[in-house]
Amino acid sequence: MNFKKLSEEYLDSFLIHAGELISIPSVYEKDEDTPFGPAIQQALSHMLALGEKDGFVTKNIDDFAGHIEFGEGDEIIGVLGHLDVVPAGEGWTSPPFEAAVRDNNLYGRGAQDDKGPVMAAYMAMKMLKDQGFQPKKRIRLILGTDEERDWQGISHYFKKEPMPVAGFTPDASFPVIHAEKGLLDAYAAYPAAPDTENDIRLLRVKGGGPLNMVPDEAVVELSGAVRPAFDAYINEHQADAYLKEKEEPVQIVFKGKAAHASRPETGKNALIDLLGFLFSLPLPQVDHQLVSQLLACFTDTDGSGLGLDMSDDVSGPLTSNLGSLEKTKEEWRVGLNLRYPVTADAEQVMERLHNALEINGGTVEIYDHLASLYVEKEDTLVQTLLSVYNEATGGLAEALSIGGATYARSLTTGVAFGAMFADSPDTAHQSDEHVRLKDMVKAMEIYAESLYRLTK
Repeated sequence: MNFKKLSEEYLDSFLIHAGELISIPSVYEKDEDTPFGPAIQQALSHMLALGEKDGFVTKNIDDFAGHIEFGEGDEIIGVLGHLDVVPAGEGWTSPPFEAAVRDNNLYGRGAQDDKGPVMAAYMAMKMLKDQGFQPKKRIRLILGTDEERDWQGISHYFKKEPMPVAGFTPDASFPVIHAEKGLLDAYAAYPAAPDTENDIRLLRVKGGGPLNMVPDEAVVELSGAVRPAFDAYINEHQADAYLKEKEEPVQIVFKGKAAHASRPETGKNALIDLLGFLFSLPLPQVDHQLVSQLLACFTDTDGSGLGLDMSDDVSGPLTSNLGSLEKTKEEWRVGLNLRYPVTADAEQVMERLHNALEINGGTVEIYDHLASLYVEKEDTLVQTLLSVYNEATGGLAEALSIGGATYARSLTTGVAFGAMFADSPDTAHQSDEHVRLKDMVKAMEIYAESLYRLTK
């Protein structure tokens, strides 16, 4: 089968279906009637309905996840993607939940992470089915719903459904990702200083949210003569911020640049500038000490401030991201994300984290931990996918490692496989998120050929 030609012919269909999926604002929302909110539920139902219409076998697993499959046999080749997205944020050229095609790019929240790649994998399955291919193993597209938070959806799915013998997720980059760093989300809580009658009073801090995003906005509310201190800080540090002082309390908004927490050095964390400004103020000693501690721990994203500067030859250095910060009258609450090397000892990482943060009356809670992923480069799955990729691109690429956490680690034997290329713009979790159409066409070709070889 000429998958290159077929992929070009299926582009229009891809755009229609990807656009419909992007138009569903599938951000997590607490809801009594659905596991992760009505919009995520709508996205799952939409994909399963599409699969049923196209003649695939579909199954909804308690609204936590679902799958679309075809083929025969006891063995399953899994393709794992997710339908939930991070919040849109600000700064979009076009509405984030209205798919737009400009300059041969598809724009919209989820276009790159992960709705565009999921649809590319689906179209690859449809190509095979439309051509009359009868796989000797079942090809199963598994649709997760809570990847951007804590993976409850996919965890529930595998409590109910069998584990594929092998598989991949189209939620990273080509050629093949055979190693992924360990992931650790944690929260630390600290007592706030009692309110005093200082000339400047710190009332509230709020910034960030999902720990896997570099915060692009942070807000502080204060009372008192704040303007001179604000002007002095901005002049010295050239921070991107603005002050609202029409009424008490004074509100200051700090702006940064969003990025994925697996590569925090590519963003600009608005919380760091906010903390820097707070450090310049005459705060109560308890609050001032904490601000100083947080700056020392998180200004650098290599974990050195936490005593966690470590690296290995397989997956590279540890990274840290200050993902959220909130200060109320009673307490400070800090959220962070770590990505540690695949050969690092997870218990040692946690111990050092506790030692770094459990000072000034602080307590640390490990919210989520995903162990690292490592599949040998010589594994049959890795070599098959790598061969397909190199033949399709005319290259001699080798398997890589990343700091991202993908659904591949939900599998007994799984890797991340596309859908981005080495020169693709990395726009996940950012405003104006987009994918190049030529990348999606090539991804459809590669996925179709890969599934054909894995199941023929």
